[in-house]
Amino acid sequence: MNHVTQLLGGESKGVSKYRRQFENEFRKRWKVAELKEIMAEIEEAQVVYLADFHALQQSQKAHMRILRLLRPHRQRYLLLECFEARHQKSLDLYMAGKISERDLLKAVEWKKNWGFPWEHYRPLLRWAYKSKVRVFGINLASGERTAKSLHRRDQFAATKVSEILSRFPEAQAVVIFGDWHLAPAHLPREVRKRFPTGKDVIVYQNSERLYFSLLEKNLDHSVDIVKLQKGVYCLQNVPPWVKWQNFLIYLESNSDLLLDEEDLDWTDDVAKYVSLLASDLGLRVPVDSFSVYSSGDDRLFEILGELPEAQEQKWFRGLVEEEVSFYLPELKVAYLGRPTVNQAAALAMSICFCELSRIKSYPWRMPSDFHKLIWWEAIQYFGSKLLNPKRKTDSLSDLRAGLQAKSPADRGREALQLALAQKMKDLLYLSGMGEPRSLPRPRKAFSYREAARLLGGLMGEKMYFAYRKRWLTLKTLTSLLRKTTDSENFEPTYLEILEILENWPEPFKSKRDKL
Repeated sequence: MNHVTQLLGGESKGVSKYRRQFENEFRKRWKVAELKEIMAEIEEAQVVYLADFHALQQSQKAHMRILRLLRPHRQRYLLLECFEARHQKSLDLYMAGKISERDLLKAVEWKKNWGFPWEHYRPLLRWAYKSKVRVFGINLASGERTAKSLHRRDQFAATKVSEILSRFPEAQAVVIFGDWHLAPAHLPREVRKRFPTGKDVIVYQNSERLYFSLLEKNLDHSVDIVKLQKGVYCLQNVPPWVKWQNFLIYLESNSDLLLDEEDLDWTDDVAKYVSLLASDLGLRVPVDSFSVYSSGDDRLFEILGELPEAQEQKWFRGLVEEEVSFYLPELKVAYLGRPTVNQAAALAMSICFCELSRIKSYPWRMPSDFHKLIWWEAIQYFGSKLLNPKRKTDSLSDLRAGLQAKSPADRGREALQLALAQKMKDLLYLSGMGEPRSLPRPRKAFSYREAARLLGGLMGEKMYFAYRKRWLTLKTLTSLLRKTTDSENFEPTYLEILEILENWPEPFKSKRDKL
């Protein structure tokens, strides 16, 4: 956090006081809470405050999980900090389908006025559209970072919230705002001054103090929800270092001190993760033998142009377009699709994997390399989970539910069908019931990539769970990491891995049960 503070230019006394009023909430006595308890209080509330840590996608995902669990048929409004109130007309036009997403972002000057990744917030608007929930922007334009500007924004937002509650007193207002603003003495108090609200609930996220308290009690892996007092909760969905590292990456990639994205050197960042993983797993992996590029670096496309086959070049250009990270062991070149801890850690793990198993090429020929790609994804997910233990992947029931929710025209439907078909084939093999019918043949390369990611996540989650429980020993893990994907016929190795994984239980039934 100190590095983050340095990049932000330090804090004034007023800002420090404002922050401490927020942090003092976590000095209170707490107890472990269950999902049904927090959702029961949320359903009864007139105002629900959801704390947002803007640079962390997991924060916005937690908002979405809460919203999806809300009971329908209640009048409800979604009030967002990420849109300024002066842009309400453009927001209304977009929600009515009268302007495009591109036009909305241009009208509200998203990058200038908010700056955090739009794709993290897009699902909130999609949920509101499908649920027929009106969305309001309640932020006040402010380029300052002073105590005065923070309080002014609290007062402005509170006025907007109270106006909406006055017009619709029976409705529920769901307010998504920056975490510091949601200290009881800040925005919630300002709202009460203007409107005598009924019950309200505040949901914070990822307190460092609570994390270390849970760690002392050996509860850091098993507890996701902490209750501070009636109507005040905290979700613990990532460790502190993941939260602040994501913010640090965001600040570094958006710093005014950088003239161009080419000035960013992601190699050093990924090398740090390689060192951490290698140390944790007792491996020796050189950290000065590879280079990491981003999409903003023209040299990446020159390198991809050196690949021998046109179809191979097309495959990796497709990964770049989809912002999917990858490592080319034959060239010692990596691409970091998005500057997040999860992607950087997964990329670092693929480098460790290739060094240990002496792999020379990335599996890209589909469908012949499908099993190989699943195994790569499993290893990468496992590595990212070592550095971010709170990360969750889709379970088998999540895949089924996802397929049922998608229409035939949805882009991801083909990938889900392939993933489920492969999973069923794996389960039939493990049960000794023989070979089922052949897998569907997707029309798009994206479907193979996405299906492999989903299946690899299932395998990686299981591996991590077994490793943490010490059912998977370091010796066995190392032997798994030495299994190369360079062999022509990888299927026997894939089936051998499946039989090893079969010995361990599923970590959880559905990630939707987690906040």
